[in-house]
Amino acid sequence: MTDQVVRLLDEDDIILPDRLRLLALYILFRDGILPADTSKLMAHAGLQPQEGEVIRNFTMLGARTARPLKDTSTTRQPLFPQAIPGRSLNPEEDYSLSRFQTALKQLLDEHCRGSLNQETFPFTKPQLDPSEGLASETAQASLRSGAKPTWARTRTTNMNEPRQRVIVFMAGGATYSESRACYETTKELNKDVYLLTSHMLTPGLFLRQVGDLSMDKRKLGIPAEQPKPQAPAHLFEPEPMIAPPPQPVVQSQSTQQPSAPPQLQSHHQSLPCRNPQYQTPHYRHHT
Repeated sequence: MTDQVVRLLDEDDIILPDRLRLLALYILFRDGILPADTSKLMAHAGLQPQEGEVIRNFTMLGARTARPLKDTSTTRQPLFPQAIPGRSLNPEEDYSLSRFQTALKQLLDEHCRGSLNQETFPFTKPQLDPSEGLASETAQASLRSGAKPTWARTRTTNMNEPRQRVIVFMAGGATYSESRACYETTKELNKDVYLLTSHMLTPGLFLRQVGDLSMDKRKLGIPAEQPKPQAPAHLFEPEPMIAPPPQPVVQSQSTQQPSAPPQLQSHHQSLPCRNPQYQTPHYRHHT
């Protein structure tokens, strides 16, 4: 396995992000390797030392990326152990064995079969009595009620019948492989499987989010950690009081006094004459 990983890292067609993904998958598959081996593989892949923070942050998700030289811990059992069947003559079955199956696919299969471990996946509400549900399903309808028996139902009526709904919520994002598993379960087991999540994950986005686990929360700009937006302060200021314009004073006719006529100038008042020919001569008295 190690030789195959080294040969893949030597290929020029594999870009650096894919090399980081390949190295992370190998370490998770081995349930951790020696820290010195991790540094050698990263140097061989041409990765930067800061990109090793992505691999180390997988420990925050419950994975183990490093182990001591003499490890005495037992290997953890997978959540859904798979039984490897014998050699099949059908090539499609061989392809399904070599293809990666998500844990969600196995969870849905066991849930629909009723064999899901209740200690690992407990009920949020008390489980109903299985005898009551079985009695309601096996109860036969009376012939006088007019209900059609099961053998008289057509295919169209079977297609329109309501099916069991299974609602799956994936916290922290879901992958497209998990959405495909929901479609396959809906088609194979004749159930309506609904996948709910906050966002869809891609390999690049997932590695970037894993690398951000060791960063300061103040640098990430998490919306829940940000202060609540507030309205501008001027919206809460009281409106200024605007004085009403002065009203014009209207006098009544009884109190209104008549205006005085314009005064005429007296005829005794001498007006200056501009023409010197018509000026009045001045007489001087000599004594």
